[in-house]
Amino acid sequence: MRYIPRMPRNRYSARVLRLCGVPIVLAALAAPAGGAAPDPAAMERGAAIYRGGTCPVCHHWEGQGNRRGPDLTDDEWLHGDGSLAAVRTAIETGFRHGAGRRFRGKYEMWPLGGMELDESDVDALTAYVWSLHRRRRAADTLTREVVSRIAFGSGADQDRSQPVWDTVLALRPQLTLMLGNSVLAGTVDMRELRLQYDKLAAKPGFSELRRQSRLMATWNDLDFGREDGGADFDKRAESQQVFLDFWNEPPGSPRRQQQGIYTSQRFGPPGRRLQVILLDTRYGRGPIWQVSPDEARRRQLLGMGPYLPNDHERARMLSEEQWRWLDQQLRQPADLRLIATSIPFVMEFTGWESWANMPNERQRLIELIRDTGAAGVLLLSGDTPWADVSRLEGEVPYPLWDFNSGSLNRRGMVGIGPNRHRVGTPTAEPNFGYMEIDWTAADPTIRIELRSIANRSLLRQIVRLSELQPK
Repeated sequence: MRYIPRMPRNRYSARVLRLCGVPIVLAALAAPAGGAAPDPAAMERGAAIYRGGTCPVCHHWEGQGNRRGPDLTDDEWLHGDGSLAAVRTAIETGFRHGAGRRFRGKYEMWPLGGMELDESDVDALTAYVWSLHRRRRAADTLTREVVSRIAFGSGADQDRSQPVWDTVLALRPQLTLMLGNSVLAGTVDMRELRLQYDKLAAKPGFSELRRQSRLMATWNDLDFGREDGGADFDKRAESQQVFLDFWNEPPGSPRRQQQGIYTSQRFGPPGRRLQVILLDTRYGRGPIWQVSPDEARRRQLLGMGPYLPNDHERARMLSEEQWRWLDQQLRQPADLRLIATSIPFVMEFTGWESWANMPNERQRLIELIRDTGAAGVLLLSGDTPWADVSRLEGEVPYPLWDFNSGSLNRRGMVGIGPNRHRVGTPTAEPNFGYMEIDWTAADPTIRIELRSIANRSLLRQIVRLSELQPK
């Protein structure tokens, strides 16, 4: 008799069962009871088994599924009730001609995916697969609230007055996106970093905004800790916890466990569903190249910075883990997607920090948007000391807009750099971004503005949702 999978008999109390005519060996169920959570170390070991085995062939790297196998992270359990015991049984027994209500076609899985695993391996793999749905649910809690008013901005000097918050509050944003440099700290001392955050928290306008609007935040270099820093910053893990503490991230959040602060959130029902994706362009970013001091001085006269494009094949803006996560996010159902990045994306090379410093990574994001078929993408960015609007055509299935907000409370002191993708006239005046979405229109309209502290429109663009669809 042929047994599949072939397992050490001294590790299992073996039972023989015939499933669809195929004799298999089943383990005695040893998983924790339905409601008990497995040990985090077991989930980590299970992730290594999952990724090093046959599982990604049918369920993708992070479990989001493909044409050969169903999504393990969604809300539909095709076999059992989603408990640890049910997940373990599904892994042990496998399936012949399985099908699900939202999975088109049939799928087949050998017991244990055809892998040879001992009992502790099965425990670990069960824990990891069980966790996939809960991790996505914690990281992307879908709320039915329809969001139509959004403020965004970057660069708040905590040592200056911040009248901008009164202007923002008057617009009653349901959601406010902080795109980085929420404090201009630039310190490797974590106690000092917390003190700078305390200064922001003490601003009456900001404190009121926290009460009235939902806030989502990513970081840039000066609230990360090191000016223009990246993966070479040795305090980045400590800085991440300081950041998450200030923004009241729950103790069980995936952001507390992962390397980097990237996150996402979806709002609203189908037809009015907004997805917000916050990228982390610091934690996993590789080195950037610089020009000579003499060339840097010459560039400064042109409003350009000291950096060169790093086109090395291993140059990284995002970690590989974040790229896999982003692939999963762009495959989720949404009508309008806001990708927030702390540095400009579409803007052509200026010598300052931007995605143009890593041209291969910039192209990778363009191709990911195209290959996932993600519709409705708008980019929001920060970092530059001026406000700018850019539009990229020809490289994606629809025009890719990037709305770049400058400093919230101080005027830019450097010249405005070149940008061949520019739409409108840039400005160094302190500003913030504001967006209104008219979901009631037959073709929903998105009005995006960069506004002054006095609430005067500096740059304005209206985009229809139909214009953000692959052709």
